[in-house]
Amino acid sequence: MKSLLLGILLALCLAGLTALYRYADLEAADAARFAAALTALRLHDAEFNRDLLRLRHGDLPHYDTVNAAIRAIGTDLTALSAAAGELAPEVAALGLLAQHKRERLEAFKSDHALVRNSLAYTIHLQETLARRHPAVTALGASLLRFLRHPDERRRKAVTRQLSRLPPGGEFDSLNAHVQLILERLPRLETTLGELLNTPLGTVARRLAQVHLAAQTRLQRRADGFRLGLYLAALAFLSYLLLALARLHQAHRNLQAEMHRRLEAERQLLQAQKMEALGTLASGIAHDFNNLLTSIQGYAVLGREQLKAGQSPANAIGRIETIVARGRELVSRLLQFARPGSGRSERFAPGPVVSEALDFVRPALPGRVRLRFDNRLPPERKVTGRPGEWQQVVVNLVRNAADAVGGDGEITVSLTATAAGVILAVSDDGEGIPPERLSTIFEPFASGKPTGSGSGLGLAIVERIVHAHGGRIEVESRPGRTVFRIHFPWGESLQR
Repeated sequence: MKSLLLGILLALCLAGLTALYRYADLEAADAARFAAALTALRLHDAEFNRDLLRLRHGDLPHYDTVNAAIRAIGTDLTALSAAAGELAPEVAALGLLAQHKRERLEAFKSDHALVRNSLAYTIHLQETLARRHPAVTALGASLLRFLRHPDERRRKAVTRQLSRLPPGGEFDSLNAHVQLILERLPRLETTLGELLNTPLGTVARRLAQVHLAAQTRLQRRADGFRLGLYLAALAFLSYLLLALARLHQAHRNLQAEMHRRLEAERQLLQAQKMEALGTLASGIAHDFNNLLTSIQGYAVLGREQLKAGQSPANAIGRIETIVARGRELVSRLLQFARPGSGRSERFAPGPVVSEALDFVRPALPGRVRLRFDNRLPPERKVTGRPGEWQQVVVNLVRNAADAVGGDGEITVSLTATAAGVILAVSDDGEGIPPERLSTIFEPFASGKPTGSGSGLGLAIVERIVHAHGGRIEVESRPGRTVFRIHFPWGESLQR
């Protein structure tokens, strides 16, 4: 009892430490995911700023990379929110900064697209109009300086060059596009500065420093729980090893006891089989007597044929046939008497039952009629021990013969079901009294007169059927008793 209580206590301690360690480990895992998301956020913010500058200087032909970077920042913020815990306010502040950056990016893309398109058209007009007016070339040089440094002084220089262009036609179109560049480019530079100066990466870096300290504390706590869990597991394992050693010894003792019981059971089964064999001896002796009489008759016939100068071949052939029948009878007798090997095999039930009936039929009283109704297809087979099936049939038929007395009918049938085979043995005897139905399978519960049987027949039948994974049903009333044995098709046998 003390060992059991100790085991329960160790198991509870182990379960508690396991739960604590799992919780601490989950916290540490969340912290690691949070740190990884912060690192990814800083990396994507740096990529965003880099690609924004490349876009401003014309190194990128489209906005795909900056759009991808801003989407990646949004994904990182989602991961941070899922594992934020106590740092949720700081993560919310990062989200506001990212939202501001996303809005300013849209303004930047709008102005940048206008400036880029106007600049492309302006360059095209300059190439066309430079031969027609020298002020166009000077305008191009001033505009180039303004593009590099869009300050007020260079803007005024571009405006002066515009005033020197002649009016009308393509010159007016050139003037309009240059004016748009002068208006939008400073605003574009202001938006670019706001985007680059948004402190998303800086705030994320400070948050990473704060989180690192918290992550270190969580990891230390998880390590402490892990150490406690290891120590508790070691104690529990030691207890289990001791319990297993005791259980192994108990198992060996149980195996020895089971072996002794199985050996006694096999001896009992064989003894009952010998009892049945003794009961059938008179019928077998009668068959042998008939065979010997036939042999003697044909031997006399053969001798007379030899004296008459005739060939005794026919008589010798008859003798050989009778000897073969005798050999077959002896073979069945030895097979029935031989102890079972305990190994199961696949076999067709019909021939096995028919052979058992051929064996038991000579021992029945002359006015007892034995009928066999086999409704099984020849190809259907079961897994079992044929010798034990025959012992079941012999025992049930013997009981039925005792029930009908010296005059009656016994029917043995085989039918197939989805689950297996039903072996039924019925008779038209006086039936089993209701008060005895519940005890007929108990050892030595025989209803026969003293000295006419051991009372083990039905007990052996029940044991064999149970070992095959089957079951028995009994119906009895005056004039009708049926034993139905349900054998499965291929269940594993029990021993």
